[in-house]
Amino acid sequence: MSGWEHGICGCFDDCTICLLSFFCPCIQIYRNANAIPDGEHGCLFLCGMCTFLHACYNRTTLRHDIRVHKNISGSHCEDWLCTYFCFSLSLAQESQ
Repeated sequence: MSGWEHGICGCFDDCTICLLSFFCPCIQIYRNANAIPDGEHGCLFLCGMCTFLHACYNRTTLRHDIRVHKNISGSHCEDWLCTYFCFSLSLAQESQ
C-alpha cells in the first residue's frame, strides 16, 4: 500500500477539482462516488449528503452518540442547537 498521490493541499494542482470542491461540492462528491467501481452510492444518497438539513441531522446524531459514550448529560434539542448554530465550535468541543 502507498499513500495518496497528492498531498492534502494537492487540490491546487488541478484547477477544476479545486473549484468544484470549494464551490460545487455536490458535483465533486458525485464524481468521486462514480470513480469507485460497484460503489453503493446512489444519487439520492449523494443529494442528501449535500443538503444542509441532512448534514445537521447527521452531526446532531453524532453529537448525541458522543454524549452517550462519554456519559455527558444533555438533550437532542441542545445537540441540534449546537450543531446548527455553532457547527465548527461543536466539532471542536466533541473532539476534546
